[in-house]
Amino acid sequence: QRALHSAQVQRVRAKAPLLPDVLLLMQHQPVFTLGTASNLDNIRTSPPPFEVVRTERGGEVTYHGPGQLVLYPILDLKAYRKDVHWYLRALEEVSIRSLASLGLQGEREAGLTGVWVSGGKISALGVKLSRWVTM
Repeated sequence: QRALHSAQVQRVRAKAPLLPDVLLLMQHQPVFTLGTASNLDNIRTSPPPFEVVRTERGGEVTYHGPGQLVLYPILDLKAYRKDVHWYLRALEEVSIRSLASLGLQGEREAGLTGVWVSGGKISALGVKLSRWVTM
């Protein structure tokens, strides 16, 4: 899964002068991804029931699997605002507006990153930037 994602990012980057912003939409086979702030102790089953992949994004453990849409925006924040917190809040706002279009009320939780519906987290965010380009 990591190789597939990396290959797609590299293909997009190779065309970057031609493609200012790109959004990859994917569904993964069952996998736990570990962000830079996480370790295997954060997975509560031993052994883990799915593949575990360490990533360079921020955050903790995230499950990805069939039926779940995963978005990978690839854009140059220098064209918008060089501010990671602004970017995270913008992604949350996109989630909230998308949910509203489906008749669901998404909300932020003070001090946390992501979006919740009826107390349950529906949108988790983990990002990696390199030279202000999101991956």
